[in-house]
Amino acid sequence: MVVTAEEVTIIDKNSEELGVSVLQLMENAGAGAARLILEHYSDAKNIVICCGIGNNGGDGFVVARHLSAQVENVSIYLIGQESRIRSAAAKKNYQILKEQHQSINLVQIKDSSEIAKLKKQLKSADLVVDALLGTGITKTPYEPIKSAIKAINNAGKPIASIDLPSGMNSDQAKKTKIMINADLVTTFHDTKPCLTIDELKSKTKIVNIGVPKEAITHVGKGDFIVTYPKRKAVSHKGQNGVVLVIGGSKDYSGAPILSSQAALRAGADLVYTCVPQIIADVSKNTSPNLIIRSFDKTHLTPKSLNQIVNLVKNVDSIVIGPGIGTHSETFKFINDFLKIDFKPKSIIIDADALKAIKDSIDILKNNKTILTPHAGEYKLLFGTKVEVDLLKRTKQILSKSKEISSTIVLKGKNDVISDGNSVKINRTGHPGMTVGGTGDVLAGVIGAICSIVPNTYRSSCASTYLTGKAGEYAAKEFGNSLLATDVIEMIPKVILDLK
Repeated sequence: MVVTAEEVTIIDKNSEELGVSVLQLMENAGAGAARLILEHYSDAKNIVICCGIGNNGGDGFVVARHLSAQVENVSIYLIGQESRIRSAAAKKNYQILKEQHQSINLVQIKDSSEIAKLKKQLKSADLVVDALLGTGITKTPYEPIKSAIKAINNAGKPIASIDLPSGMNSDQAKKTKIMINADLVTTFHDTKPCLTIDELKSKTKIVNIGVPKEAITHVGKGDFIVTYPKRKAVSHKGQNGVVLVIGGSKDYSGAPILSSQAALRAGADLVYTCVPQIIADVSKNTSPNLIIRSFDKTHLTPKSLNQIVNLVKNVDSIVIGPGIGTHSETFKFINDFLKIDFKPKSIIIDADALKAIKDSIDILKNNKTILTPHAGEYKLLFGTKVEVDLLKRTKQILSKSKEISSTIVLKGKNDVISDGNSVKINRTGHPGMTVGGTGDVLAGVIGAICSIVPNTYRSSCASTYLTGKAGEYAAKEFGNSLLATDVIEMIPKVILDLK
């Protein structure tokens, strides 16, 4: 398994939610790296450890503490200012080192003018440990890190890098102009894209740091925090997502409204809601926040196709299906609509729109699509029952997503989300969410997040987590008597708590 920088952050935050703190993971990482370093360089008597001000430096502080208990001379060089150490966990481990001033030589290099101190120490070193930069770096190293990297490489000593050689872009399988020339890399949890190059494959050793399995297999707060769009300080209406909701019929006037309101509460700037004329007035009176566009009379038909398609150019994502009904003309409209190539916009296909395409699954390949069936809709759509066993179910959805080239969000007590490459389980939610309309809410939330985040898998994972959490919040007030509208009103509260 190869993990990207974003995936590392997701796993760390999910672990924290499961009770394993960043501080604990840092301790496990540093202790494990120290053991590997001692195995490979058992004769080293004079070790110089160079640490940055991020979490990679924090790992280095832990490595230093563990090595100092077994190695005669350990010197730590903090490359940067102590006041700029970023995370609480890294600060904590630095403070621990400061208390060990008798057994550890701790030196601070505030700027590149002081690099001479490091160069002098490197002359007598048996080994250099590189903990300058980690997975979060995408640009050329800054000073004094840049000068430190050059000094370490020029010293001609064996180098052990923590997590990855400093200066490399974790997500790119290629060398960079300014990077550490490592002889050993102790990476954590799993390998990174940059470590797959031939030069580093044999030098890389993986350290198990005690990440809970569920931090990887299940959706958690990390999936939401990393994925949820970060709004710019200066932006204008429409720049934070525009969603088109297509649905409604004479029998189901509320569903498209629930999806539209959920999309707004999930952060979309604008939502256009296309409904039949028969429910247009009711829809308009529901909320002044909605932009209603009405077509046909009692149900949507192919006659309105061109007009609705014209709206698509103004939006970033599309939700089709909530309350749309099962009229044969409506099914024809849905199929005609989905035959059109709307890429790169994401299309969320929900409710009766799923029934409309059961005999025309191939049209999904025209677009970036997300299907949101429950077990019954899945059986109708694909002709097979959903596996009862959860592990078998994840494999089933992974396989089906790959087969149809679409992301699937299988709704249930445990949602299963897959894009055919990855699969996760979401267990947020509450039994009271069996009430009608919560599926429409989820479709709207996915539409909102997809309107900014192009990755349909990441967006779907974040959306299921957010909607389930909103349901949990609603249940604290209303228990099993909660309504879909209660879930919508809790969405902003969940976002505020998580961000």
